[in-house]
Amino acid sequence: MDFSKSQLQRDDMVAKREGLKINTVQSDMTKPFPFENETFDIVFNPVSNVYIEDLENMYKEASRVLKRGGLLMVGFMNPWIYMYDADIVWDKPDEELLLKFSIPFNSRELEEEGKITINPEYGYEFSHTLETQIRGQLKNGLAMIDFYESCDKRHRLSQYGNDYIATLCIKL
Repeated sequence: MDFSKSQLQRDDMVAKREGLKINTVQSDMTKPFPFENETFDIVFNPVSNVYIEDLENMYKEASRVLKRGGLLMVGFMNPWIYMYDADIVWDKPDEELLLKFSIPFNSRELEEEGKITINPEYGYEFSHTLETQIRGQLKNGLAMIDFYESCDKRHRLSQYGNDYIATLCIKL
């Protein structure tokens, strides 16, 4: 399931290349999921939750469509990454890194305030506190059974700490 038709086309291409049979569904994860209750053994949400302003529906719906004992795997950006100007982080390696934004980061609000300009090709991004990310899973009938952090070495912030987090939860 993805909102983007082009992403679903890429998913189909990779599945075909790997000899896998998949069904893709275009849908918005901020709305009710188009699946029956307790349909899936696994729900995987890569770092796509950075494009969701409010995570409540996504966690509620993921739990609803998971079978009891099913797994929810979620990857997300470590919130501290959003405290720095992304243009300086990625495109201006010689400029000094300075704290610029507070957490949670909301690019829609910052654009409305005239503090940043969003490229429509990339869309709005939202950081979420660790409490929102983790507690959002726990309060929807999921229990965390594993946790992982990693670095994206393509940018200089990774020298200061892990920029990605992943959780693995089981539906009780």
